[in-house]
Amino acid sequence: MTDQRSFARTVIAFSLAVIACCALTFTIMLLAGSPAVQPQRVLDQDALSRAVLNNVSSTDFAKPPTIDDVSCPASIPVEAGRGFECKVDGVGDGSKSGHAWVKVKIKDDQGSLSLG
Repeated sequence: MTDQRSFARTVIAFSLAVIACCALTFTIMLLAGSPAVQPQRVLDQDALSRAVLNNVSSTDFAKPPTIDDVSCPASIPVEAGRGFECKVDGVGDGSKSGHAWVKVKIKDDQGSLSLG
């Protein structure tokens, strides 16, 4: 009878130790910022629109475009090497189209952009 109680206590103690190790591992991963826990970083849409607008040539427009005239893809993940295009629709006339496309490339994981 004593052997059964000793075995049961050993199993319970071992189970508690395993649970404690799992909890400790999860806590360390959470505090260390495990990639599985961190949310995905995306580009700031306002800053992106301003950067695109500053890169547009005013010769394509009859009057300067505003930030509301810029349209870029939404929720772009910050990944080095990722490229996309933004469109600027403004006011044109007979000689000026009023449209411009700006190619944007993310240079590094900090969100630095190459516009052109």
